Amino acid sequence: MKPLQTAHYARQIAHTIPKEAFKPATYKLLPMFVHAGIIFGSVGMVGYLDSTYSLVLLSILSGISIACIFLYSHELSHGTIVRKEPFLYILQNFFWAFSGIPPTVWKHVHNLSHHKHMNTYDDPDRKTFKSEDSFLNKVYNLFIYPNRVLRYSLTVGSAMMFYSIKHTLAVFYNGEKKPAIVTYKPNYTKREVRKVFFEVVFILCFWSIIWVVLGLKIGLIFSLISWYTYSALVILFIITQHQRDPVFKDIADPLLTSTSVIIPSWLDRILDWHSFHVEHHVFPGINFDYYPHVSKELQKQFPERYERIPLFRAVKEAYNEDVLIDDPLL
Repeated sequence: MKPLQTAHYARQIAHTIPKEAFKPATYKLLPMFVHAGIIFGSVGMVGYLDSTYSLVLLSILSGISIACIFLYSHELSHGTIVRKEPFLYILQNFFWAFSGIPPTVWKHVHNLSHHKHMNTYDDPDRKTFKSEDSFLNKVYNLFIYPNRVLRYSLTVGSAMMFYSIKHTLAVFYNGEKKPAIVTYKPNYTKREVRKVFFEVVFILCFWSIIWVVLGLKIGLIFSLISWYTYSALVILFIITQHQRDPVFKDIADPLLTSTSVIIPSWLDRILDWHSFHVEHHVFPGINFDYYPHVSKELQKQFPERYERIPLFRAVKEAYNEDVLIDDPLL
């Protein structure tokens, strides 16, 4: 099936979207701060209860809230919750700090690169091509991406932690140089490199306060459990969004290269409608609450291209892929 540009789909259904969908959804700041409160409250309870059992449970609870903050921060970064600067930038620094992602890195890797080039050569989120085979790439793709060789490995759950680290490190490589495991590195100006540096310092200071409050040993255990929990929950959705879809040379067709999944509607509300990923690529700048509406319109107008399947079916199919993927030019 021939790939089409995102604008082709957007033009067909833009007139059906209510005007309210384009207004800032500032009310979503409430659940974001509630989850932040849960995390800080968990830190306090860990120090107060002082038991291994409570440490593990509260770390997992914090990880769940970090995952929810991550999903809301994703929408925040697209300017659909808050638009005015510098308030937006301040909020992004605060909320992205929970998952350890510098907001400038996220903007370049996700908003400016992945959205324009999903499942093409210039996609920072794609797996490694067979033509890019190397020992390091093979090991990274084996343990961090779903594949049929190491089926359902728990190491895949740490993918978001490595995602943040590898793309942040890439910023500080000179010119076009980058870590081998990074498939595409966006361009950063010298000012943006300095900006990322200070964002990293803020993240380290943010978590250092928690480590000081809990003590270094307990603080590190709390961080690792909560980070892995957040990463594993988020990656459960991310591996379904593009991993099972074809890769093209240079056209990023959102209906052919993305997958939306089906989960209970109550869970969709908690997760800020992140099961609707095709919809997000067609209209990243609208309130995510309107993605069910976009889904119905896409299914109505493009039934032969649009796909929305059960979550665990998509996960299973993602694990049927090879460690490295075929190069579309070969």
